[in-house]
Amino acid sequence: MYRGEKKSIFYVLGLYLSSTLLLITTIFVSYYYYERDQFEHSEKDLLRKYTLLLTQQLSTLNENSSQKYKYPRFDEFESAIYDIDKNLIFSTNRDINITNFKDSFFIKESNSYLLSPLTPYYFGAAFIIIEKKSKNLNILNNLIFIAIVTIIITLITSIFLVNLVLKPMRENIKLLDNFIKDTTHELNTPITAILTNIETINSSSCDEKTLRKLQRIKIASQSISNIYEDLVYLLLNHKTSTQNIDLNLREMLHQRVEYFTNMATAKNIDLLLDAKEDIDFKADKKKMQRLIDNLLSNAIKYSYKSTNIRVVLNETTLSIEDEGKGMSEQEVKKIFTRYLRFDKSQGGFGMGYSIIKAIADEYEIKIDIVSKETHGTKVTLSW
Repeated sequence: MYRGEKKSIFYVLGLYLSSTLLLITTIFVSYYYYERDQFEHSEKDLLRKYTLLLTQQLSTLNENSSQKYKYPRFDEFESAIYDIDKNLIFSTNRDINITNFKDSFFIKESNSYLLSPLTPYYFGAAFIIIEKKSKNLNILNNLIFIAIVTIIITLITSIFLVNLVLKPMRENIKLLDNFIKDTTHELNTPITAILTNIETINSSSCDEKTLRKLQRIKIASQSISNIYEDLVYLLLNHKTSTQNIDLNLREMLHQRVEYFTNMATAKNIDLLLDAKEDIDFKADKKKMQRLIDNLLSNAIKYSYKSTNIRVVLNETTLSIEDEGKGMSEQEVKKIFTRYLRFDKSQGGFGMGYSIIKAIADEYEIKIDIVSKETHGTKVTLSW
């Protein structure tokens, strides 16, 4: 799966799931409060009936002239009576401290309670409290279970739908990727042939005009070759094995500076190399070459004509400083974004700095970029 495809799937899934979850949450919360209100309303009605039934029994009992009274008991509910000071007179179950009850109706520990005044005061009682075991207090638990099942089903269906929607894009990306790979492979032969044949031409037998033409052809071929190497790195780097060896950075810098001399000369730019000591660094030769080539090609590309590019190698740092267009702070922050180009008038595909960043991260090389618009850019690598 391609990186862009993964991002698209995550973005679409995130948007779809967040909106769906918001809708589900809204519906479930509304439904919960509705069911709770309905439940409380029905419980109140039932407890009022029980209160009326108990009041009738107490009235009948009060009219009885017997010396002994048997407090009414019911299988459906428990009850208690309190005096005007809320002291317990009698309870069929347990003491209920009604001084803590702020509402006439409430639900506590899966029980429903209704507190009602009693008139007249039968047996000195001023309040009746009815306690009933609630059977339908699992609304929230049921909703949570339903919500979890709904979310799982939504997640599965959303993944299926996203994959189905992105299938045409995936196929097009695959075709484009194969096309780029095939094209990159086919570019290698003509580029190599052009560069090889240019090197074999006897410059002493050519006039000055022809030499300038050959020089321009060579520079253009080197630019294409550099782009080709970048494409190979991006497309095939994950498939090729890394061979880390001890590299002499001073020698490699001399080779790469010499390679880019023609390109710099075309803009009357002097490549000033300061690398006096041999510096050993263990890395893959091709990757380090890509790192240095992209730094040099970018410096040349964005430098003004008739300026200098300073390449300085020390024991733990490599810096390349140009006198070119420079960048703003915002551009420096976004410089490693692949395919992002700040200057559309210049060639390239915006791959250079993303490749530099990938290789630097692999070898734990720190990149520091200091740039000022119209003054130039200095890139320092430290390890």
